[in-house]
Amino acid sequence: MGEQRTINLNSSPLKQNKQHHKAHDCFHFRSTGIKIVGKEDDVQECKECHRVLPLTAFTTHTLRSDGAYYLLKICRECKTIVESERWAVKKNTLPKPDRCDCCHKDKKLQSDHIHGTTTFRGWVCRNCNTGIGSLGDNLEGVLQAAVYLAKEKNEIKE
Repeated sequence: MGEQRTINLNSSPLKQNKQHHKAHDCFHFRSTGIKIVGKEDDVQECKECHRVLPLTAFTTHTLRSDGAYYLLKICRECKTIVESERWAVKKNTLPKPDRCDCCHKDKKLQSDHIHGTTTFRGWVCRNCNTGIGSLGDNLEGVLQAAVYLAKEKNEIKE
């Protein structure tokens, strides 16, 4: 049929991707055969409960170009709690309005709730949800930002 072509990979140029990852030697295999980034005896801090735990306490997140998985930044226990909280909030939601409860723009909406509880707050767009979360997800953080912005009163549109 056709000829087989041999390519010398040492002389061929690398792909010019924006996200080019080198194949690192720092990985291990789980008992299920999954390749994980990091050494088997490494530890990682959970971003939710702030405990320092072994890598086995974390689930896989994204696949790297060399076939190894990055791990989530929150532990399995916290992920379970967050997911159950999210499902409980979903049960308590009101019907979706046409516009964001915060900025009143016609955008794709997300349910918002008070973290650590199952109390539904409302339907907000991604920008509002991210902004409120970045300001601490509380009134104090939003008011601090308002005071900061009020320093430049001449630039505030009325």
